[in-house]
Amino acid sequence: MANKNITFDPNAGVAYGANVTINTGATFEETFKVKNTDKTNFDFTGYSGSSQMRKSIGTGSTTVAAATFTVGFTSAAAGEFKISLDADGTSGLSGGRYDYDILVKAGGADDTVLNTSIAVGQTASVGVVTFTLNKVTSVAVGDSMSVGAALTNIYVSGVSVTASTVTIGSGHTYSDVIAAGTAVTFTRAGTAASTYRIASGNVLVLSGVSSAPS
Repeated sequence: MANKNITFDPNAGVAYGANVTINTGATFEETFKVKNTDKTNFDFTGYSGSSQMRKSIGTGSTTVAAATFTVGFTSAAAGEFKISLDADGTSGLSGGRYDYDILVKAGGADDTVLNTSIAVGQTASVGVVTFTLNKVTSVAVGDSMSVGAALTNIYVSGVSVTASTVTIGSGHTYSDVIAAGTAVTFTRAGTAASTYRIASGNVLVLSGVSSAPS
């Protein structure tokens, strides 16, 4: 089945109109190829998706979903995803017209909490778990700490504001000394995430005649 090509602008808030057809008793798949307004591929890395269909207005419309599609990102970085429904799922559908839409949700990116460094005169020795820094403002237990090229995204298990120190688990120590002045970055998992109604339209369900082949 040919791709449905979409130009998607998250700031516009307008779903792309795309109608699809389902044959009962047969596996259904529809692939979408998504572009930004500048014609580059939309990057779905870190996204999740959901899609359902229900009876159209004027044909026994209901708030209960008639079917739930599987949404799979076949090539997230290239802007490709598909919706699908297996043969068992299509077999339970009655012929007629339905409405559907597709929602995609962007995962929250990590937020940088603080950029600082190992304090002067506080070289971190081999296997150290407590680091003395120039400052620890806003750092909290559960944040991730990266120290130069030595340590990357290590869980912070303790913070002392008065001593300007942070502590990590002994399972993440470094096998060499870390010099004073080495850059230290703290990040925190982002909570912000946006959901977009990327596509919607009609579904025409055609009742099949033949039974599934054995």
